[in-house]
Amino acid sequence: MAADREQRPTEADAAAIAQGLRGSAPESVQRFSTGIGHWVYDVRMPNGTSVVVRMGTPDQRPDFEGALHWSKTLRPLGVPLPELLDHGEFQAFPYLTLQRLPGEDLGRVYASLSSAERRTVAEAVWQVQARVGALPVGTGFGFLRLPTERGHQAWHDVVNASLDRSRRRIESAGLLGSEVVERVLRHSKQFHAYFSRIRPTPFLDDITTKNVLVHAGKFSGIVDVDWLCFGDPLFTVGLTSTALLSAGHDPEYTDHWCDFLDLSAEQRRVVRFYTALFCVDFMSEFGQSFNGDITPPDLDQLAHLERLMNRQLDEIA
Repeated sequence: MAADREQRPTEADAAAIAQGLRGSAPESVQRFSTGIGHWVYDVRMPNGTSVVVRMGTPDQRPDFEGALHWSKTLRPLGVPLPELLDHGEFQAFPYLTLQRLPGEDLGRVYASLSSAERRTVAEAVWQVQARVGALPVGTGFGFLRLPTERGHQAWHDVVNASLDRSRRRIESAGLLGSEVVERVLRHSKQFHAYFSRIRPTPFLDDITTKNVLVHAGKFSGIVDVDWLCFGDPLFTVGLTSTALLSAGHDPEYTDHWCDFLDLSAEQRRVVRFYTALFCVDFMSEFGQSFNGDITPPDLDQLAHLERLMNRQLDEIA
């Protein structure tokens, strides 16, 4: 749900938080261009150091509680999350102040990476997921900010919930028909047996072309972990594939990831299905406001996503 304009965090709020932490006024405050959930700022101090200030609206407080919990849980396991420097509320906005890890989101540097560098980053992310997957299985399925939350009863419920959300968004925006959702839903039926075998394994669902930092061609760390997903870790591989293909990139990175996972033929078909599912998810974001203003729809990109979706479904038919 989008916040009203007067309720949104600002650069001035981020500057005040950083000044309270460091004792001096920042030299510059710049909002990161990626992300649609929170307000995240790169704050540079006069001594040349930087910190990251993440802020949210009051109704997003549970996200920040989840971030605190998973930072304390995952960093001791060797998951390279930024150090948590401070947290609290400012003008009723929940916030975290974090170490600024070097590098940029994978998606911003992907085109400049060599094949060997893409493989190295994919291997590092695969290893991170393996560490997360070693945590105890959940008591339910889906996206949980805290282990005490109740999830869905089965993995197919998570898949269906994603498609239901896409349908609602598409119908509210009125930019295309919901038949794209129905086509993916029909194809999901062939994976019923596969979904029924999925255990509530913990994994990071949003380490895609964003939230994975790359510095000088090497993996630097993971950012923005507010919850874990419990279920099929291949969900993230499909989402990453969609992000790469929608941006016009070669999906070599996810090919490497699948190789490290040593996927079966069935699992590779499932990745294609998830890619199609997230094509619909991406299409459903058009016409929504999230934490910014609604932008004019890019009809060419919508058509591109629909072609990608059809291609994935045709190859698993």
